[in-house]
Amino acid sequence: MDIVERRVFRGPNHYALFRVIRLTLNLGPLEQYPSATIPGFNDQLLAWLPSLNEHGCSYGEQGGFVRRLRENEGTWMGHILEHMAIELQGLTGAGVTFGKTRGTGLDGQYHVIYSYE
Repeated sequence: MDIVERRVFRGPNHYALFRVIRLTLNLGPLEQYPSATIPGFNDQLLAWLPSLNEHGCSYGEQGGFVRRLRENEGTWMGHILEHMAIELQGLTGAGVTFGKTRGTGLDGQYHVIYSYE
């Protein structure tokens, strides 16, 4: 996985009315491996960051992100990085919760957008 570009938006922007960071990622070979297809990945991620269990994600309820990690083939590495960025800030006391990951239109390339303090 490579970070192709990093942009820091310090005020209202195209993505939100507050500050966000946008990373443009090229997943490379990881594009072929969502989380549930990598043996032990989800368990190790949750061992390192157990508070990810609290993320609601698109389900809007506690455990929603873990559900996304495990259901079907799992979720993509860009989406996982989004939640990790939010959670690591939260562990420092920052009250950030916003994030979204969207394809750029190029194979294996994604914008990962998340709020920051």
